[in-house]
Amino acid sequence: MRLRPFVLLLATSALLTAMEPAPKAVNPAYMNRAASPCKDFYAFACGAYDAVPIPGDYSSYGVNEEITERNSAVLKEILEDCVGFRRPVPNSPQQRIGDFFASGMDEGTLKRLGLEPLKADLARIEALRSPQDLAPLLAHLHRKGVSAVFSNGVGVDDKDATRMTFFLFQGGLGLPEREFYFRPDAESQRIREAYQKLLARLLHLSGEKTLEAARHAKEVMALETKLAQASRTLEQLRDPERNYNAMDRPVLAKTWPRLGWQAYFKALKLPEGQRHLVVGQPDFFKALEQRLAQESLATWRTYLKAHLLLSAAPYLDAPFEMASFEFYQKTLGGQEKPQPRWKRVLASVDEGLGFDLGQLFVAKAFSPQSKARVEEMVRFHKEAIRLSIQKATWMGEATKVQALKKLETLGYKVGYPTQWRDYRGLAIHRNTYLGNVFAAHAFEYQRRLNQLLKPVDKGEWSMTPQTNNAYYEPTRNEIVLPAGILQPPFFVPEADEAENYGALASTIGHELMHGFDDQGCQYDGEGNLKNWWTEADKKTYEALTDEVVKQYDAYEPLPGLFIHGRQTLGENLADIGGLKISFEAYRLALAGKALPDQLGLTADQRFFVAFAQGWRTNQRPETLRTRLGSDVHSPVRWRVIGPARYLEEFATAFKCPTEKKKQLW
Repeated sequence: MRLRPFVLLLATSALLTAMEPAPKAVNPAYMNRAASPCKDFYAFACGAYDAVPIPGDYSSYGVNEEITERNSAVLKEILEDCVGFRRPVPNSPQQRIGDFFASGMDEGTLKRLGLEPLKADLARIEALRSPQDLAPLLAHLHRKGVSAVFSNGVGVDDKDATRMTFFLFQGGLGLPEREFYFRPDAESQRIREAYQKLLARLLHLSGEKTLEAARHAKEVMALETKLAQASRTLEQLRDPERNYNAMDRPVLAKTWPRLGWQAYFKALKLPEGQRHLVVGQPDFFKALEQRLAQESLATWRTYLKAHLLLSAAPYLDAPFEMASFEFYQKTLGGQEKPQPRWKRVLASVDEGLGFDLGQLFVAKAFSPQSKARVEEMVRFHKEAIRLSIQKATWMGEATKVQALKKLETLGYKVGYPTQWRDYRGLAIHRNTYLGNVFAAHAFEYQRRLNQLLKPVDKGEWSMTPQTNNAYYEPTRNEIVLPAGILQPPFFVPEADEAENYGALASTIGHELMHGFDDQGCQYDGEGNLKNWWTEADKKTYEALTDEVVKQYDAYEPLPGLFIHGRQTLGENLADIGGLKISFEAYRLALAGKALPDQLGLTADQRFFVAFAQGWRTNQRPETLRTRLGSDVHSPVRWRVIGPARYLEEFATAFKCPTEKKKQLW
């Protein structure tokens, strides 16, 4: 997946309107031609952009924010049109969208209701008086989308891609990632203290006295720290084989009996016939068994109450919402003030009714001609990968046969689904914002449960069409490129091959190469977690990737804080391989045609500058620090510097000294 920063505006102008020309992939105003492209290509391609200030309501500011901002303007128009419908058809997309958005924008009702939308759930938690009541209570909260104790979900079975299965994973933490609970430095300690203050603030707002809330916050922090201690690190979670632990449902209940798994599954409405489960991290659930034995019911009540409040706070009245903002956006991200309310509510509607919105979005923002052009680009990329595999000197013939077989079956979806998701049966009302959020979560949860014991839906999308992102799904062996990311300057229908292929290198090339990174290469062409490498080729590949780890381990984005090369390896491999494959695809698309020099750059140089400017972003140090500790992606600047340094084609284009590096693909 190509992770993108959050949305924001251009520094010096208002939102681009439909009447303005589409922004181009190469803007010379962002370049610093005094910088050496060979020493710091990001500085050369984007150095002038460093001076652009970050608005107070953003933690990051750059090209992705501009795209998402324009997408949001289209969606805002759709939302307001739906709100204004006098008599929408009941249970139609317009009714659901309009009522959901209106409920979130009605601050007067939110203030009047206060904590009322949570009273029933808070009372249910307070009524927890025996261990036997915990399982159905936890299932009730999970169906609503409350993150507590552990995580679960429905997905394609990694070792049998023809079926869906039910997964259990570690979870239950309020901080971004395990290591946030244990890093000894002063800044990490400050973050832990701020998180504990957030817990105390929410508990106090829920009615607890100040000292009681502080004591309870300390208890929650202590319990979460124990759960974190039993959790795997981000690097460990990158091992799909280790995270696949099949277990029969009765065996699970017998192995860790204290939760009462049968009661949990019954309350969750997991189909009785779904006996096969996958436990991601058995050590976590072993430790959870100990916690259930040793922690008091009073502690579990406090913990569940705190996590209910954490999940609900952004959708309650201002004191709750601001308490959440102060920690998650300001402390962790450096954001100075919240975004406008309509954007915050839009995000909720998008999460709950994303494909209702998507139908209306693509009609305005993505043409059939654009879809066809991008599909052609994907085909050229696949051909470039095929040629690269055939030319690879380090890979034996037996492995090449399997790699080409996987490439042949690797599918792609562009723009939007052929069949839209059906939300009929999801009741949305204008007077209950949090109720709508919980209802949408429960509806989606049940939709996923309904997929169990049925064939895999090959047409399903895991992102909405308006999303400014993309992904590779290993169990389906496919990439998905939503219309929301296929927007200027990443994709401009009128632009030439140098700019379009360069700007989309980190999307098309990147996602395709995830099928062959250190994780994706463990899945075969049918989407099964199954080795298809010879032992010798596997060792050679691992030696090559070890060099990439060392390269990124040496990068120091903040004083004393380095990129974790092993944690970010998969994304770094996709960045490097994606850029190389996109350059080859660009050459194939030209079919020998020469493109003219423009802006003082050759066509090949424009390709690479378009790639680099696709990452131009300014980030607050708080955001950068948080992502270094919680993200499997390298920071944006090094997503340009790292791949450029690796490619001989880049060195040739800019006449740089060539570093002799063995090519992966």
